[in-house]
Amino acid sequence: MCGIFGSFNFRRFEQLYEANRKRGDFAVGTMYITKNASPGMAKNTWLRKKQGIVDLTSHYSFKNDYDQYLGHTQAPTSINREFSPETTHPFDSIHYQVAHNGVLSNHKQLGEDLLDAWWRDDCVDSEIIPGLLSVNVEFDEDIILSYQNDTGKTEDVLTVEKTCSMLKGTFGLWVYSKLTGDTFIVRNGCTLFGNIESGDFSSVPIAGICEEPLKEGVVYCVTCEGLTECGEFESSSPFFL
Repeated sequence: MCGIFGSFNFRRFEQLYEANRKRGDFAVGTMYITKNASPGMAKNTWLRKKQGIVDLTSHYSFKNDYDQYLGHTQAPTSINREFSPETTHPFDSIHYQVAHNGVLSNHKQLGEDLLDAWWRDDCVDSEIIPGLLSVNVEFDEDIILSYQNDTGKTEDVLTVEKTCSMLKGTFGLWVYSKLTGDTFIVRNGCTLFGNIESGDFSSVPIAGICEEPLKEGVVYCVTCEGLTECGEFESSSPFFL
């Protein structure tokens, strides 16, 4: 069991982390993002993966350098599991960073069919997600043509829709696009709560911060002005939540 969470306020982010620790305290992944970037330049990010519990008070000294804070808490997947940054969220591809809560059932098939040059049998199921996102945004003609034909959706949104429709199992995700600097969240068979006005989100509800259940099969864009529904995908949830 894992937890995903995020905020534009560091104090609330710290509270979200404390609440999501009950979802797993084996490892923590955090990513901090600057709000603005120079024209033609990517936003600056600071990524850290650590075993066990993290004291975020040490981050207060540089919190003002960043405007958005994303996190993931992880429980061990086996009793003999050893910590490794390579198997700790978020996972990375050339275009996307992704943190995942849930269990995928078709990741091996997708890896063998679509990412055979890279996929290994010992890959964590979550690793398939950023890889699929990058493959879809670069090579899916339907996405490219739809974007060029001005459907009103960004290339990122179309890519997240396509990728989530391919996944089977349960997933709550935050997806950060290196292409645009935008962040998205989705839910399929996993709990995910949000605050429409502030943009806070969490795998567990937190009174006064984020306690509204988010919709399954909906792509939300996460901004400092709140959560906006920007796309949808065919939910494959095995549960009726």
